[in-house]
Amino acid sequence: MERRVVTRYNLQVPAHVEARLSGNLQSYEWKTRDVSSSGVFLLTEGKILENGTDVKVNLYLNSFSGTGSWVKMNGRVVRLESEGVGVCFDGNYQFVSDAPDLDM
Repeated sequence: MERRVVTRYNLQVPAHVEARLSGNLQSYEWKTRDVSSSGVFLLTEGKILENGTDVKVNLYLNSFSGTGSWVKMNGRVVRLESEGVGVCFDGNYQFVSDAPDLDM
């Protein structure tokens, strides 16, 4: 039975992700598999983040004019699959025109 209450969109966009692992800040350039207002599934190219890992996620959204914006969100890994990880957002987000500084 499907438990989601928000619509997921099959949307593959670039994602810049940062996570603090064992005290070290790690950065990744991945793509999304799907996105909703409450979370995202990241295709992690064989790298796995543990359940409960806090992450900063920046999604690049292209516009019809050929320019784009980044959407900055904080979240937590809540699901692991062989293809990647599911992240639940904390509800706060910010649109920025330049690639954001993500230091945690």
